[in-house]
Amino acid sequence: MSIPQPTGLKSLFRGAGPAAIAATALAAVLAAAPAHAVIIFSGPVSIDIPDDFDGVYLNLVTGLSGSTPPAGWDINPYTAGSSPDGFHLWGATTTTWFSPSGVVGGPYPLAANTLIAGPSTTFFRPGGGTNVGTQVTLNAPNLFGVRFTNESMTNTNFGWVQITFGATASERSITSYAYENNGSAILAGVVPEPGTYAMLLAGLAVVGGIAARRRGTPAA
Repeated sequence: MSIPQPTGLKSLFRGAGPAAIAATALAAVLAAAPAHAVIIFSGPVSIDIPDDFDGVYLNLVTGLSGSTPPAGWDINPYTAGSSPDGFHLWGATTTTWFSPSGVVGGPYPLAANTLIAGPSTTFFRPGGGTNVGTQVTLNAPNLFGVRFTNESMTNTNFGWVQITFGATASERSITSYAYENNGSAILAGVVPEPGTYAMLLAGLAVVGGIAARRRGTPAA
């Protein structure tokens, strides 16, 4: 009598060790995710922007930050400590920060869902000549658009950075950021679809259940 062969997920995992099971399951889940789900989101962060000329440098791909430039840094917001409402934007290239007006003076803070894309004439490095502190909303998060070179993929990406300000423009920190890693436009404030996370969690549950059965223990 012939023995029925396993099908579906079981056929993928037959004879595989725990590491192979995990890799195969997660690959299957990621492959099933929507093709447009390419937004890389930092999640909540708290990156202080010191009130001085150095400010903070941030690599949007690696998440590395500091008062000195980490490798491949992308943005550098700072105040120069010049005034209570001083706030300036610097970048690794002359086309870093998004101004939908197409004017180097701004405005730079964006309304939620603003489309961040376009030619180089809408992206600037305003530097110390433009005090963005007069444009921001105090005691609130503000969204800024960016364009940068993704060193891991050697292409241009569009993204947004949320900077939360206190009672003055010199009291602020980066509280989240996101970017599209395939070079597509992005909407200010948008984050990955909840369905993507649900699929990943479902995949991890499958891995946990199979691994538990292989150990002969009940899954949690």
